[in-house]
Amino acid sequence: MKKHLRIASVLLLAASLAGCQGPCQKLSGITAPTLTSGSADFTRFVAVGTSLTAGYQSGGIVDRHQMRSFAALFAQQVGKTVTSTGAGTFSFDAVNGYGIAPLLQLRSLSPPVISNSGLALGSPVNIGQAGDYQNFGVPGAVAANYADSSLYYIPDPTSPYYNPYYALIARHRGTLAQQALRQAPTFLSFEYGINEVLGPALQGSSVLSPAVAAYPAILTGAMNAIHTTFPNTKVVLFDTPDLVALPYFTTFKPYTVSLTTGTVVPLVGLDPAHDMVLLTAQDSLVMGTGFPVGSYNYLGGLPGNGRPLPGSMVLTAAEQTTLQTALAADNAAVDSVANRPWIARVDLNALFGGILANGYTVGTTTYTTTFVTGGLFSLDGVHPTDLGHAIAANAMIDAVNARFGATIPHVDLAGSESLTASSARPAPGRDALKGMELQGLEAAIRTLGSASRY
Repeated sequence: MKKHLRIASVLLLAASLAGCQGPCQKLSGITAPTLTSGSADFTRFVAVGTSLTAGYQSGGIVDRHQMRSFAALFAQQVGKTVTSTGAGTFSFDAVNGYGIAPLLQLRSLSPPVISNSGLALGSPVNIGQAGDYQNFGVPGAVAANYADSSLYYIPDPTSPYYNPYYALIARHRGTLAQQALRQAPTFLSFEYGINEVLGPALQGSSVLSPAVAAYPAILTGAMNAIHTTFPNTKVVLFDTPDLVALPYFTTFKPYTVSLTTGTVVPLVGLDPAHDMVLLTAQDSLVMGTGFPVGSYNYLGGLPGNGRPLPGSMVLTAAEQTTLQTALAADNAAVDSVANRPWIARVDLNALFGGILANGYTVGTTTYTTTFVTGGLFSLDGVHPTDLGHAIAANAMIDAVNARFGATIPHVDLAGSESLTASSARPAPGRDALKGMELQGLEAAIRTLGSASRY
């Protein structure tokens, strides 16, 4: 791609030196799209939300990806400065080095080995900022955390409410709502709802916390409070994407084939048409657990031993139904407030559903949701890559432009493509499971069930 750009530059230079006439004269009239805000005002843009807002990917947060979160990309498109130190006009809790936690790395391609072993924790470099941040994306946050400080600083790591990211981001300066609103934001993005459903799903469970039932009232109350205090503030609101779009749930198939007959057989005790095997099952699958005796181990490990996978590594059809019902209720709550004229709605559910079905083409490359090789999801199987964030940022831009009559230019997707799986990787168009052995994942990904979520 860069080679093509260099060639194009040479050709344009040659044309100009030759005194180009005719159609190429039109090049002098091409200018970049002009930013206009329409009825919105981007003077003070503040973002609140989960790890998606924070730019979390591959198991942690680090400056180079925080700068390319959808929120940071949107901020840049409306004229804010985003720096690696986190101290720009769209500021955040920048983390240097390998990140917090150290990001997973693709250590080997043959066989693929994914691990963060041996990597030192990064350090926050902007935690002493005198004023409030503008990006309040907190990994693991639910909507209740927006205005409730009681869950922020639980010191016990064994508590289900313990979250090491709160101290890093909220910095004991009040609730996220207080910090966001005391800046009198003229524009605010509000992205919650995924963790209410994702938390139990990552553990192979459908046991929902009280946060799920509370979500509609919290969302409505938050929108009412914002509009009452700042009636001219515009808000962009996100719905919740379907979990089936995430490689964490779709990479390992609930079926294999018989070594003697070649026919499809389910993994032990599973419904091959509906049950999902979670990414944390990798080590067990390699040892043959889950595979019937006499069946093919598609991870290249030991022969099937006939023992079922633990329930924590499987999301059954019944559990999915419960979670889908909760997700639908979340999105219905978004629908109920998104018709207000000062709110723009971003349909992440439709966006990721379309990508799951058809992939996403940039130039001549089609990216997919396939784990590792698809290019749209990072190495934890849950969070988008830089390219995935750029696509989400453009969806946000489209929603804002349509709702408020703005003309925010799109993020250049080519700038988010790379050859590393933690940013983006061209999809080769083949089943990533064939001959693939994924090592060193389970311990790192297990943390997704507590604080390291969207």
